[in-house]
Amino acid sequence: MARFDQFYHWAQPRPPLCFAALGLLFALFLWLPLAGQPLLAEEFGDRLPTAIAPAINPLRPPDTSSPRATITSLILNLDRVYLIGKDPEQPGRETIQPLRRAVRTLDLSEVPRAFTEGVGVEVALLLKEVIDRVGLPPYASIPDAEQVEREDLTQWRIPNTEILLQQVQEGPRAGAWLFSVDTVDRAEDFFASVEDLPYLQQGSTPGIYRAYTLTPGTGIDFTWADNQALPPWLAGEWLGQAVWQWLAAAVAVIGAIAIALLVYRLARRAERRAKAKLGRETRWRTMAALVLALLLAVGVHALIGWQINFTGSMLQSIARVFVVIEYSLLAWLVAVVFSRIPEVIIRSRRLRSRGIDSQLLRLGFKLLIVIAIAAMVIDAADRIGLPAYSVLTGLGVGSLAIALAARETLANLLGSIAIMLDRPFAIGDWIKLNGVEGTVEDIGFRSTRIRTFYDSELSVPNSSTMTATIDNMGRRTYRRVYTRLAIRYDTPPERVEAFVEGIKAVIMATPSTRKDYFHVVLNDFAPSSLDIMLYFFLQVPDWSAELIERQRVLLEIVRLAERLEVKFAFPTQTVEIERLPELSHPHSSSSAEWPRTNG
Repeated sequence: MARFDQFYHWAQPRPPLCFAALGLLFALFLWLPLAGQPLLAEEFGDRLPTAIAPAINPLRPPDTSSPRATITSLILNLDRVYLIGKDPEQPGRETIQPLRRAVRTLDLSEVPRAFTEGVGVEVALLLKEVIDRVGLPPYASIPDAEQVEREDLTQWRIPNTEILLQQVQEGPRAGAWLFSVDTVDRAEDFFASVEDLPYLQQGSTPGIYRAYTLTPGTGIDFTWADNQALPPWLAGEWLGQAVWQWLAAAVAVIGAIAIALLVYRLARRAERRAKAKLGRETRWRTMAALVLALLLAVGVHALIGWQINFTGSMLQSIARVFVVIEYSLLAWLVAVVFSRIPEVIIRSRRLRSRGIDSQLLRLGFKLLIVIAIAAMVIDAADRIGLPAYSVLTGLGVGSLAIALAARETLANLLGSIAIMLDRPFAIGDWIKLNGVEGTVEDIGFRSTRIRTFYDSELSVPNSSTMTATIDNMGRRTYRRVYTRLAIRYDTPPERVEAFVEGIKAVIMATPSTRKDYFHVVLNDFAPSSLDIMLYFFLQVPDWSAELIERQRVLLEIVRLAERLEVKFAFPTQTVEIERLPELSHPHSSSSAEWPRTNG
């Protein structure tokens, strides 16, 4: 402790020395790891893994640095595919890697996502078929990287053809020379133009595209193309596909539809039985059936595209149909799931099924359904090649048309949202709305149903509630009672005063009355009675309880009047007839006055 005190006293007047020492320590900690790196590199450098030769590296990208390099990459990789496919000792899947390397020489930026890989393989094979028939100029005349840089080239066309290579200007592959978007788009037309020409003698891969179209699964196996695996009638072609492919696709589609419909019907039948037993609807069986149908659609789509191996425009047409089916099933599943989630929440929290909170919860999830389906439409359109902006424009125009055609419905929907957010009334409230009076029974998305006091049901459009004045009698903390008690004129003042004080005591003694604010006073001289104003409030939950408590107070007032011998007045009239002297003769006419007097 003494040593610490000495060090403290030594450092106290010298803060610069302390800061300098701390700086040296910090620099030492930073220098040690950096200083050790050269030592580690020198000591363990011979143990670090050395890169393998580029020629055998499977991760090495194809050379696309110039038109010559790109064409060479395409041809060499497809030559390798041809050699592997012709070798009966090697499986067709061994051709997948060189096929994918050949596809990397194509600009597929404009191809829809759903077709990118299939279209890429087909275009690469079609270009090889075209080149095998029309040939290439001498390799020395095809621009290499030095010529591209020297002449500042950005595109090059194979002589006497419309096959174009372009340098990519932007994006992740900027600087690469690829077969252009237009070439990719027209590859099938190029092949159709040269299909009847003979193959060149040198460097050709005869029948490579046909072998691809006839090989099931991925890759290329010439066993199927050489009619060694199937009878000739099954290997025949119709609409660009083999007969066996059509038969297999038909069996897969029909089987999937039959299974999906059977499971869905069984699920709906089981749910009807469960609803009759439980008294509420359950939809988990329908969800399971939709999930199965979605999996079947995805599976059949993959089977046709990857195993049965449809190709060309037919594959794209079928893919578009399956994308629509898959997204439709997914949208249906999302709608069912999102419609059940609020019901589960309502039951778990024991909310009123027709309450404002429950309705608002259902409305929120319905809006989520609309948003989710709109997102699915945009994504599906992007997958099959429709521009997203066109889809958004179409949705906007369609929404505008729907809004104009259904503006009343939308106004009612906005009214229902306003009711749920503002909550001017709830189910069970007694309200007065636009001259309508009754109890709210239901708040829907189009109208509010009110049970009138005539026991009739009245539907009020929710759009009218946005501008209406709503008098919610059900939200009252206190319920007013106002009436007049008429007693006879011959009641003595002392008894009137005792009667008034007794009524006040009745109000104070009744548990349901408001004690801090009420009035009981002799208020008026009526034509046939003395009027006592009775003004007080009841604190009760509803109208039924209000009637009962009001009756209790009035009965106590009647009993008080009997004890005090106070008589209630009722309207009376006294008729006085005055006979005039000049009209006293029995045979003369008479006149009479019938003045109204108080009696």
